[in-house]
Amino acid sequence: MSRKIEAKPSVTLTDEEAALRKTERGKLLFTSYQGRSCALFLEKDRLVEAFFFSGDADKIGAIYIGKIKSLAKNMDACFVEIAGGEICFLSLRNATAPYLVNRRFDGRILEGDELLVQVVRDAQKTKKASVTAHLSLSNEYFVLSTGTTKVGYSLKLSNERKNALKRVFTEMALIQDDCLIQGRESLLSIAEEEKMKAEGLRPEIISLPSIGLIIRTRAGEAESARVLLQHFFSLSAQLIRLLYGAMYRNCFTCMRAAENRFKGIIEQFCFEGESSSCISNLPVEIVTDRKEMYDELKTYESERGDKLNIRFYQDTFLSLSSLYSLEKKLENALSSHVWLKSGGFLVIEPTEALTVIDVNSGKYVAGRDADETFRKINLEAAEEVARQLRLRNLSGIIIVDFINMRSGQYRQELLHHMKELTAKDRISTRIIDITPLGLMEITRKKINKPLREQFKLCPRKEDPDGINKI
Repeated sequence: MSRKIEAKPSVTLTDEEAALRKTERGKLLFTSYQGRSCALFLEKDRLVEAFFFSGDADKIGAIYIGKIKSLAKNMDACFVEIAGGEICFLSLRNATAPYLVNRRFDGRILEGDELLVQVVRDAQKTKKASVTAHLSLSNEYFVLSTGTTKVGYSLKLSNERKNALKRVFTEMALIQDDCLIQGRESLLSIAEEEKMKAEGLRPEIISLPSIGLIIRTRAGEAESARVLLQHFFSLSAQLIRLLYGAMYRNCFTCMRAAENRFKGIIEQFCFEGESSSCISNLPVEIVTDRKEMYDELKTYESERGDKLNIRFYQDTFLSLSSLYSLEKKLENALSSHVWLKSGGFLVIEPTEALTVIDVNSGKYVAGRDADETFRKINLEAAEEVARQLRLRNLSGIIIVDFINMRSGQYRQELLHHMKELTAKDRISTRIIDITPLGLMEITRKKINKPLREQFKLCPRKEDPDGINKI
């Protein structure tokens, strides 16, 4: 590839490189920033989401034998100790059907009880990590969860596909009245049960909790009913093995480690379905310039059995960071100020209790109709606010101080516009209301740490090759 090389630091892109950077396909980049490993999702050359990897984040999804240390009846919750002496928060709403290993569950949760719990959220600031006693295992076709018997279907499945899948499971006597038929006879295939017995295991002695099923989008693409059932029985066998093993392991044992650190991110962005975050639903290319990350990605690809679009980027003249302007994008994502095209700007200030976002008119020159001017700024600001919520992973209570507009019609328009924008967010986001003073109340579910905290907690590593000193 021919390329003009100049001594000055500015980078000149060829037409081919410019087209590559502006491609409409999403790009998932695995690289490092200031010595910190990260994953960056770009769409139409805009940074949509970013993740920094740390040891703590690797606990999400891990399953432990925990011990109830104390009950907080006024909070309808309890505190559970897991490996390493870490104390976690468990809402009793997420423990209606726990799997106890030291006694039979009689409807009560008691101090000293030992039970299986799964980490669902990291510790954040002064808040402890959260766990659930409703365990969840998944593969590309299904999600099995304890604590329910209901069968759910991805909303992206057509009625035709949904009915076809329902028919397969009904004919196999696995589903009845939209519930998964319970019991070892339904959940274990004859082959899986014989395999367990050959290993000296006795699955018949397990007292199974209630188990429910979610049928994912990709199940509708399975080549045959046989493939579907193989994946179902394989996943149910994993769950039964997990429950069986917990009967004979010590308290605080990690029964299932967190999955490959890339798995959740890749599934979220690369596989169309209920967890897909691609706005355009176009194929995603995975690119990395780190050899160790490339090897790990290829290992995951092999384990999954699906062909992924993975590319190892090597260019001595133009780094991956320079090609996609990653330094500038990440600096902006970590800055408290966000400029709008109109000349206005946002100021984002996280506090202990909530996040405040202030909308300022800045350099925008008002016309004769001030209310119309403020309407335009607010609508533009709303689009950027929705983007920043996702990019920075802001959660909890969020108050946006929009420029006050006298027109009630304009306020309702802004409220409706924000609801439409946040509907694209993969994380549950609720637009509560907007006050007469222009304060919009938003709540967003807490999953993982905010981007700034991820960056601070991510361990910094030396970069001997110097290719990521951006």
